Amino acid sequence: MKTKNIITVCLMLLTTTAFSQKDSSGIYFTSADFENNRLSYAIYCKTQKHKISADLIFRNKIVSVKHNGTVYTFQKDSVYAARYCDNSIVRFSNNQQYPLLNPDETIMIYKVVNGSGHKGSPIVTRYYFSNGAIDGIRELTLYNLKSSFSDNHKFHNLLDMQFNSDFELIEYDRFHKCYKINQILKFSLE
Repeated sequence: MKTKNIITVCLMLLTTTAFSQKDSSGIYFTSADFENNRLSYAIYCKTQKHKISADLIFRNKIVSVKHNGTVYTFQKDSVYAARYCDNSIVRFSNNQQYPLLNPDETIMIYKVVNGSGHKGSPIVTRYYFSNGAIDGIRELTLYNLKSSFSDNHKFHNLLDMQFNSDFELIEYDRFHKCYKINQILKFSLE
């Protein structure tokens, strides 16, 4: 009987962990927290609510979290990223916000859209990358990718063979379900 109870408790814990990773929201204070999926001020989105605000107009260096009725504020430079209930992740660097497109890939790609398109104001989309979670964020260009992987000459050659311009670097490989630059990186390491 004891063994059955222990197994039941273990299964419940595993299920809770799986749910918390999939349908959760909160903030990551460090890149290690992000890599280990260790959220602070976390909630289970299907049954709980809170609010994370990182784009405050007059307080743009602040991340605010309303959690269990209490508002907590943090300097943006002390928070690595925020995860929202729609599973989007926004990384913070130099008081800027970088929405992350591919959290499970080695070369992480960020898409930043500026401008409203209102009254002739152009919408400008820029892409950035980091080599893993701990690396700094740089503009996504062939030159910056090669600099980031300076010792991997096979990767450099494959990039040159696959891409003619920086704009092509955001191509997605539907067959392998990842961005092409990550598939090329993986191939260059084999």
